[in-house]
Amino acid sequence: MSTELARRAAAGDTGPEVARWIAEAMRRHLDGDDLDQALRLDRASRLRERNLALKAAAALLAADDGPWRCACRLEAAIRRHEARIAPLLARDPAMTLAPIDEALRRAFDTRQRVPTTARNLFELIR
Repeated sequence: MSTELARRAAAGDTGPEVARWIAEAMRRHLDGDDLDQALRLDRASRLRERNLALKAAAALLAADDGPWRCACRLEAAIRRHEARIAPLLARDPAMTLAPIDEALRRAFDTRQRVPTTARNLFELIR
């Protein structure tokens, strides 16, 4: 969620949710936290956020055929997102996305390496 709020703040969003996130982060920073930790943008927080986004994407792709098949579908969705959706987002960051692509965008927005093999995705979502 922090990377989403950071993206919104960078785009000029001054809504109450963004303002609350910034205010809470500044309080934590003034209390002694490093800025990246105060903003919840440290590596551990970004990994947790990436994993939550990938699990949300997997939940959207889940069917009755088990986690391995879901991991295979998620692998294909990630490849499609990298090849087709990411270039479109680079040109138009405000474009409306399908729920699966929105979840994958959140995972990629963390700037952490996103697993791309069914095996690694299976380990994450099972």
